[in-house]
Order: sequence, then structure tokens, then C-alpha cells
Amino acid sequence: MKSIFTVASWLALVLSTTSLFAAQAERRYPVDPNTKWAVGARQKPADDLKKEMAAGRMLIIDVRAAEQFQKETIPGAINIPLPELEGHLKKIAKDTYIVFT
Repeated sequence: MKSIFTVASWLALVLSTTSLFAAQAERRYPVDPNTKWAVGARQKPADDLKKEMAAGRMLIIDVRAAEQFQKETIPGAINIPLPELEGHLKKIAKDTYIVFT
């Protein structure tokens, strides 16, 4: 299970870096100039993520295209492609801990 979170962390880093370069001109969210992450984004240890997942308080959202999601993803993740994400976030309960991959 720990390797799944390691893969998820690595994948999130790759996706965020790729997205940063691809969407730099059309950003719709504030970015911290020091970390280059969305303001409010933070890392969380794998053990803490496991606890959130076990308690049912965590939602893993895979923001890749559907074709990539179908090939491989983290168990329990849902697919919301990045261009569609903003509209779906409004439907998620505010107290849900969200992990993006």
C-alpha cells in the first residue's frame, strides 16, 4: 500500500510539473512563488493518507485523460480530466480531503 502512495506522490509531482508548463499562461488559481504549488496545497505523509482513506474522508482524483486512467490508476481513484475539474469541485463536500494525481 505504501508503494501506491509513493507512486501517487511521484505521479502528482510529474503531473503538476507538466501542467505548470502547459497551463502557465491560463492559470485560474493563485500560485505560491516559492513552492510553485497552488496556494493552500500541502504534502501529507503516506500514513496520514492511509488513515484518511480508511475513514472514508479522502477522495483521490486522477486528472489525466480517460484513456490514461483506464490503463493504470490508483485503486479507489476517480477520473475527472483536468479541463473538467473546476465544474466538478463545486459538487464535492467542503470537508472532503482531496488528493490529486
